[in-house]
Amino acid sequence: MIHYAIATKEDDEAIHQLNYEAFAEEIPQHPPNEERRLVDKFHDENTYLVGKENGKIVAMLALRDARPFSLEQKGITLPKDAGRPVEVRLLTVRPEHRNSRTFLGLMRYMMNHLEETGHDVAYISGTTREERLYGRFGFRVFAPAVGTAEAMFLPMRLTREDHLASPLAATLRPVTFLAGPVSVHPNVLKAAALEPVPHRSQEMVNLMRQLADKLRALVNLPHLATLLGSGTLANDAVAAQLRNRGGRGLIVDSGQFGRRLADHALRAGLSFDRFEQAEGRSLDIERLTDGFERIRPDWIWLVHCETSTGVLHDIDTVSRLCNKYSCMLALDAISSVGTAPYDFSRCDYVSFVSGKALGGLTGLAFVAMSEAPLATPDMPRYLDLSLYQDYVAFSHSSNLVRACLAAIDVLDLESAGRKMDILIDVLAGHGITPLAEPDSQARGILTLVFEDATEIARQLKANGFSVQFESEYLAERNWLQVSTMGHTTERQCRELAHRIGMLANRSASIES
Repeated sequence: MIHYAIATKEDDEAIHQLNYEAFAEEIPQHPPNEERRLVDKFHDENTYLVGKENGKIVAMLALRDARPFSLEQKGITLPKDAGRPVEVRLLTVRPEHRNSRTFLGLMRYMMNHLEETGHDVAYISGTTREERLYGRFGFRVFAPAVGTAEAMFLPMRLTREDHLASPLAATLRPVTFLAGPVSVHPNVLKAAALEPVPHRSQEMVNLMRQLADKLRALVNLPHLATLLGSGTLANDAVAAQLRNRGGRGLIVDSGQFGRRLADHALRAGLSFDRFEQAEGRSLDIERLTDGFERIRPDWIWLVHCETSTGVLHDIDTVSRLCNKYSCMLALDAISSVGTAPYDFSRCDYVSFVSGKALGGLTGLAFVAMSEAPLATPDMPRYLDLSLYQDYVAFSHSSNLVRACLAAIDVLDLESAGRKMDILIDVLAGHGITPLAEPDSQARGILTLVFEDATEIARQLKANGFSVQFESEYLAERNWLQVSTMGHTTERQCRELAHRIGMLANRSASIES
């Protein structure tokens, strides 16, 4: 496995030797010498990006933003750039790695680095035989070739816009292991690109009916409202229903998203008690049973999968308690619907969304119900679920609906579980265990605790994997998260887990 990083002082000698091999022996830009080392004239101004395999540099390039650039010193006038330019020099890949994805990885790392440093224009001198290769990344020739007959170079320029429009831009994007938006199947994007349908047309009603039928079957509940919005909107609508039902409830605070349910309830004016559950731990059923006996709640509201910790709560036991105490059960299943074949038939309200494990695009919110919703005339119209019974209550997006239908058609309810098993097994081989206990680990989201989680996540992104780490609640706890909800492969999960292990153990060895 090749790891890409910024070179350190300890890499200097290997850089000088690789420079010599590439630019004195292979490309005769410099005369040979007995030492077989070549120190670049701008060495102290360069930032070297290197790819290493088993500790050996197999690919590198240098970035330099000090003017004048090498091209300018050769008499070439550069375009007047409004942004922050940088020059790319000394780009080389060892011969044995040129028919692999090593060069792609190095370019991905470079583009990520330029984004982080704010450089939005890059210049490079490419040999004439490399024009087509560099062109696939978005580089454009802007001046005649320079050099000698033995080594002619084309001045080339890369802007962020040209890169994003290039054939290889999509290939260089990190593989997404975010909890939302998730990576989606090509069929989903194809469906989303169809011509929009008027939201009051019969065609739109038919699309909404098809979607509702599929989702009712998926969660095993007879009623469903489809809202244009996020999971926050769906939970606000559930709160409106609970307010109409009346009584006093119990909200399980098991982490960031359990606390959000309490906030929804407060804003809706609900009367409730809190059941505080330790983060990252299985639901304490014995203590919860005592709470039911003492409080006798009219309803209970909790998250099925606490997204912040990756803990999946035991809903079967909770539903039995609800049945015993004649208590309604409201469930935030935003991070569980689509991760496994769960049966929610004993729930009264279940909220979920299109842009997570269902594999659709973000933008649709759903509330499934055991009974027809009550009218809530004293709440905003958008939260009145009784208005959604004819499928299209307000303006809607046929593009999002079609995308969600396409996602359900390719949905594999066992996939997230298989990928999660791979992640856990490979990480265990590196001595890494998840925050959640084994018997409560969710199928869709894995939370990991490190001393330097943010740095590990940044290194993962630079090396081609995007994981969750930027949310405030994750950053303050030094947690990072890997989601198995999106359109990713088991091979990619295995590679990601190995790379997390390598980075974590490398970080630990540096600290020691």
